[in-house]
Amino acid sequence: MSASAKILVLLWAPFGSRGDELAEVVGAERESITLLYGPRYFAGVRYLALFFRTLFLLAERRPDVVYAQNPPVFCPLTCLLYCRFTGARLVIDHHSIWSVKTLGGRSPISRAIAFLERVVSRAADANTTPHGFWARMLVKMGARNVLVYHDYVPNNEHWPDSALKRQMAEGPILAVASHGGHPLERLEVEAAAVAGEREAGVSLVISGPREKLETRLTALALPPNVRYAGFLDREVYETLKASADFALNITDEPYTLSHVLFEFAASSLPVISSRQAVVEELFGDSLLYSDSTVQDVRAKVEEMCAGPTRAEWAAKIRRKQEELTRMHQEEVSALRRLVSVT
Repeated sequence: MSASAKILVLLWAPFGSRGDELAEVVGAERESITLLYGPRYFAGVRYLALFFRTLFLLAERRPDVVYAQNPPVFCPLTCLLYCRFTGARLVIDHHSIWSVKTLGGRSPISRAIAFLERVVSRAADANTTPHGFWARMLVKMGARNVLVYHDYVPNNEHWPDSALKRQMAEGPILAVASHGGHPLERLEVEAAAVAGEREAGVSLVISGPREKLETRLTALALPPNVRYAGFLDREVYETLKASADFALNITDEPYTLSHVLFEFAASSLPVISSRQAVVEELFGDSLLYSDSTVQDVRAKVEEMCAGPTRAEWAAKIRRKQEELTRMHQEEVSALRRLVSVT
């Protein structure tokens, strides 16, 4: 395929940082389309409407390569129909395997979705995924040309801002936590753990979309040393991470390598993280792991507040970021080859 091949990255979602990065790396246009996003009771109407809208979009853009995101599997399935008729190539980015992560793998609906995921992953010219667990599962499903392409965030070039830290924090030690709103993200545990450390001078700033987080956090009656900042402007957000002392990422969301872990690594932030196999496989001993209980998170916060200990964890995460950067450069080359192969 020529270097001038037209590539379209397509998501059935209103946003997606991974889709943004994939489009930039392979030199693609990026398109997010959605309708009645979120409520499950609109799913039938939503997917039917997006099926027709996608076909019209592809007929108008006429890409040589369609890079479609799963889930929902109906997005790459619709794109497969277009590719079969036009001879275009289909690459699928499985940011998760829908039948396993969301549907549990046992219900009739889950089995039907799993069947469709096997069909499209085998029919696609190539498949990408954000971590090794999904890659191994795709291989078992018979998927072709499977490539692991991890999320990546370049080094944060913003400088610490003492004025912003004083504004955000009640005491001298500032922790940050960023959430997207998944029900299994344990922001309540993070808030309760840090609330018990007020006398030690620890404060926590939680950021994320108001439509998904505000109701949950309002119900907590947050203490003075825990603050919800909403969805922050990019400049403020990057400066906040540069100014913080450490980060929290406590979640029971299964099979998930949270994007914020890469953001924290890019800011050289020591991280207290939930212990999950997909996280440990990549980050190893560069994170301080905790169970998802208030008691254990609080104990890890106390450990992290010790200056020498925090410096050790900061050094570990800096070394990990250097490793991630080298790995990213190799994965960029591999992804470009994968997408451009005839």
